[in-house]
Amino acid sequence: MARASSSMSDAQHRALVRKAIAHAEKVAGDDDAAFVQALRTQFFTQHGQRTRALRVVAAGGLRRAPAGDPSFHIFQDPRFLKNARELARRTQRGVRVIGGTTVKAKDFLDCVAVGNDHQWGCSGTLVARNVVLTAGHCASFATRVFFGRDVSKAGKVVRVAKRVRHPDYHKKGKHNDLMVLVLESPVSNVPPRGLASSAVINAAGDARVVGFGNTDPSGSFGYGVKRQTDVPVASRACDGEVNGEEDSVIYGCDPSLELIAGKPLLARDTCSGDSGGPIYVAGGPGKWLLAGATSRATDSATNNCGDGGVYVRVDRYRDWIESIPGVDLP
Repeated sequence: MARASSSMSDAQHRALVRKAIAHAEKVAGDDDAAFVQALRTQFFTQHGQRTRALRVVAAGGLRRAPAGDPSFHIFQDPRFLKNARELARRTQRGVRVIGGTTVKAKDFLDCVAVGNDHQWGCSGTLVARNVVLTAGHCASFATRVFFGRDVSKAGKVVRVAKRVRHPDYHKKGKHNDLMVLVLESPVSNVPPRGLASSAVINAAGDARVVGFGNTDPSGSFGYGVKRQTDVPVASRACDGEVNGEEDSVIYGCDPSLELIAGKPLLARDTCSGDSGGPIYVAGGPGKWLLAGATSRATDSATNNCGDGGVYVRVDRYRDWIESIPGVDLP
């Protein structure tokens, strides 16, 4: 989870965020684009840093695609701008976490680190007592999973008995970047995360991303601690358009199968190592449901971490997940 500074505490960061939101509300009027710009400028002025863009990357390095308009940026998407402003207002009221924080001990226990026998490298979500969902491109990091908040500290490690990557991974459509891990033994002390319905995902204006990923803007170090941040949704199902260009062209997503979210407003977002990790949507007060798995950067991204991410919608793949022997979703 890329972050602006490792020296600032979560509480200090939240205070700066709230001040920046209040300033932006005063100066932007009804202009959502002006609000987002004012918020970012004010925050980074207070923070003592120059504004720097971040992007989402997949585990294993930067993945650029030739498609898409190189001049387009997610800040030009009016859907993103509208949802970003509403997310900021909800953050000001204390119900969202723009800017990111470390995850508390009892929160999001279902979010796991995914690794091979030698290192950890991806994230995932427990969706049944013996099943973890992660990204298809994490196949080389998928012989064990870790339950806990920090892979360098005590936690529970469970071996993977079977890896099943989607049969159309990199074949049909863009990616179908999803993989099911059937564990050697069921996990009894962590409730599996429920999958969000299509209706809940289609109504979401923002989402929460959680993962163990790297913390520097280049996406090269810092993996291992579970962090969270909330991101505005730009396209819920890769089925709209901006300035006459279809989402599938400007973002490089698969229509109806993927959603676009982020970039976050204040230099924190999913990054390398968050791949396969959960993106949650609210299914009611205090209730989070799994909407998707972190996949890759958008085609319009230009920097190392956070110019907008593509997430595989799990509701579109539920039938396939349940068809795998040994999988019994709650």
